[in-house]
Amino acid sequence: MQTLTRSAAMTVRQQLAAVRVAGYFYAVDLGDPVRPQHHRVGINGECTCSLGRACPAVDAVRSYLAEGGQRAERPPFGYYPVRPARCPVCHANTATAESLSSRNRGEGWICPSGKSHYWQHRATISAMRRKLVAHGKAV
Repeated sequence: MQTLTRSAAMTVRQQLAAVRVAGYFYAVDLGDPVRPQHHRVGINGECTCSLGRACPAVDAVRSYLAEGGQRAERPPFGYYPVRPARCPVCHANTATAESLSSRNRGEGWICPSGKSHYWQHRATISAMRRKLVAHGKAV
Protein backbone atom coordinates (compact mmCIF):
# COMPACT_ATOMS: atom_id res chain seq x y z
CA MET A 1 0.00 0.00 0.00
CA GLN A 2 1.38 3.38 -0.95
CA THR A 3 -0.24 6.64 0.02
CA LEU A 4 0.68 10.22 -0.66
CA THR A 5 -0.23 12.63 2.10
CA ARG A 6 0.02 16.37 1.64
CA SER A 7 -0.12 19.04 4.28
CA ALA A 8 1.12 22.58 4.55
CA ALA A 9 4.16 21.32 6.44
CA MET A 10 5.29 18.34 4.34
CA THR A 11 4.63 15.81 1.63
CA VAL A 12 5.28 12.20 2.60
CA ARG A 13 5.33 9.08 0.46
CA GLN A 14 4.76 6.21 2.82
CA GLN A 15 5.46 2.53 2.24
CA LEU A 16 3.62 0.19 4.63
CA ALA A 17 3.85 2.04 7.89
CA ALA A 18 4.36 -0.25 10.89
CA VAL A 19 1.66 0.23 13.54
CA ARG A 20 1.53 -1.41 16.98
CA VAL A 21 -0.34 -0.78 20.21
CA ALA A 22 1.73 0.84 22.97
CA GLY A 23 -0.36 1.45 26.09
CA TYR A 24 -3.00 4.09 25.39
CA PHE A 25 -1.40 4.92 22.03
CA TYR A 26 -0.56 3.53 18.63
CA ALA A 27 3.18 3.57 17.93
CA VAL A 28 3.72 4.24 14.22
CA ASP A 29 6.97 3.81 12.30
CA LEU A 30 6.66 5.70 9.01
CA GLY A 31 9.96 4.36 7.68
CA ASP A 32 13.54 5.54 7.49
CA PRO A 33 13.18 8.40 4.96
CA VAL A 34 10.54 10.18 7.06
CA ARG A 35 11.56 12.56 9.85
CA PRO A 36 10.45 12.16 12.52
CA GLN A 37 10.25 8.45 11.80
CA HIS A 38 8.40 7.40 14.97
CA HIS A 39 5.00 8.82 15.95
CA ARG A 40 2.44 8.29 18.72
CA VAL A 41 -1.24 8.50 17.81
CA GLY A 42 -3.88 8.65 20.55
CA ILE A 43 -7.28 6.98 20.49
CA ASN A 44 -8.68 10.43 19.73
CA GLY A 45 -7.07 10.24 16.27
CA GLU A 46 -4.44 12.87 16.95
CA CYS A 47 -0.68 12.46 16.60
CA THR A 48 1.52 13.93 19.32
CA CYS A 49 3.70 15.60 16.65
CA SER A 50 3.09 19.17 15.51
CA LEU A 51 0.86 18.03 12.61
CA GLY A 52 -1.80 16.62 14.94
CA ARG A 53 -4.70 15.18 12.92
CA ALA A 54 -2.98 16.04 9.62
CA CYS A 55 -0.07 13.65 10.33
CA PRO A 56 0.28 10.67 7.95
CA ALA A 57 0.61 8.43 11.04
CA VAL A 58 -3.10 9.07 11.74
CA ASP A 59 -3.98 7.68 8.29
CA ALA A 60 -1.74 4.67 8.96
CA VAL A 61 -3.64 3.95 12.21
CA ARG A 62 -7.00 4.30 10.42
CA SER A 63 -5.88 1.74 7.83
CA TYR A 64 -4.52 -0.55 10.56
CA LEU A 65 -7.86 -0.50 12.40
CA ALA A 66 -9.88 -0.91 9.18
CA GLU A 67 -7.87 -4.08 8.48
CA GLY A 68 -8.82 -5.48 11.90
CA GLY A 69 -5.78 -4.36 13.92
CA GLN A 70 -5.83 -4.46 17.73
CA ARG A 71 -7.36 -1.40 19.39
CA ALA A 72 -5.43 0.58 22.00
CA GLU A 73 -6.62 0.39 25.59
CA ARG A 74 -8.83 3.24 26.76
CA PRO A 75 -7.38 5.27 29.64
CA PRO A 76 -9.26 5.32 32.96
CA PHE A 77 -12.15 7.77 33.13
CA GLY A 78 -10.83 11.31 33.63
CA TYR A 79 -7.18 10.45 32.93
CA TYR A 80 -5.45 12.33 30.09
CA PRO A 81 -2.36 10.56 28.70
CA VAL A 82 -1.99 13.69 26.51
CA ARG A 83 -3.70 17.04 26.83
CA PRO A 84 -6.99 17.41 24.97
CA ALA A 85 -6.57 19.39 21.75
CA ARG A 86 -9.58 21.52 22.67
CA CYS A 87 -10.83 22.71 26.04
CA PRO A 88 -13.79 20.55 27.17
CA VAL A 89 -15.43 23.69 28.63
CA CYS A 90 -15.18 26.27 25.80
CA HIS A 91 -13.55 24.33 22.90
CA ALA A 92 -10.59 26.71 22.56
CA ASN A 93 -7.16 25.24 21.75
CA THR A 94 -5.25 24.09 24.84
CA ALA A 95 -1.58 24.20 25.80
CA THR A 96 0.38 21.82 28.03
CA ALA A 97 0.88 22.89 31.66
CA GLU A 98 3.54 20.73 33.30
CA SER A 99 2.68 22.14 36.73
CA LEU A 100 -0.81 20.58 36.47
CA SER A 101 0.41 17.15 35.31
CA SER A 102 0.31 14.21 37.72
CA ARG A 103 0.39 10.40 37.78
CA ASN A 104 -3.29 10.36 38.78
CA ARG A 105 -4.69 12.94 36.35
CA GLY A 106 -2.28 12.59 33.44
CA GLU A 107 -1.06 15.55 31.43
CA GLY A 108 -2.12 18.96 32.65
CA TRP A 109 -3.33 21.67 30.29
CA ILE A 110 -4.43 25.28 30.29
CA CYS A 111 -7.01 27.10 28.25
CA PRO A 112 -6.26 30.64 27.06
CA SER A 113 -9.97 31.54 27.33
CA GLY A 114 -10.34 30.68 30.99
CA LYS A 115 -7.51 29.90 33.38
CA SER A 116 -9.90 27.96 35.64
CA HIS A 117 -11.30 25.72 32.88
CA TYR A 118 -8.90 22.89 33.77
CA TRP A 119 -10.19 22.84 37.37
CA GLN A 120 -13.83 23.27 36.28
CA HIS A 121 -13.45 20.21 34.08
CA ARG A 122 -11.71 18.23 36.88
CA ALA A 123 -14.69 19.06 39.16
CA THR A 124 -17.08 17.76 36.48
CA ILE A 125 -15.07 14.53 36.22
CA SER A 126 -15.13 14.09 40.02
CA ALA A 127 -18.90 14.61 40.11
CA MET A 128 -19.39 12.10 37.28
CA ARG A 129 -17.19 9.56 39.09
CA ARG A 130 -19.23 9.92 42.30
CA LYS A 131 -22.44 9.46 40.31
CA LEU A 132 -21.12 6.33 38.57
CA VAL A 133 -19.95 4.82 41.86
CA ALA A 134 -23.35 5.59 43.45
CA HIS A 135 -24.99 3.61 40.63
CA GLY A 136 -22.63 0.66 41.11
CA LYS A 137 -20.53 1.27 37.99
CA ALA A 138 -16.78 0.71 37.94
CA VAL A 139 -14.68 3.76 37.21
